[in-house]
Amino acid sequence: MAEKRFNARVPEELLEQFYRAAEENCQTPSQLVRRWMTDYVREHEERKKQQGE
Repeated sequence: MAEKRFNARVPEELLEQFYRAAEENCQTPSQLVRRWMTDYVREHEERKKQQGE
């Protein structure tokens, strides 16, 4: 699968906290964002099925 970069504006303090939390949990920020995106899309698709779309 081809990969694309994703840029987002985030308050500096939040980004620093996020990087620290990721490091403390032995994960990269990219891993966490990809997991969140995957989960969000899966949940969205499930809601669509439940609504009969």
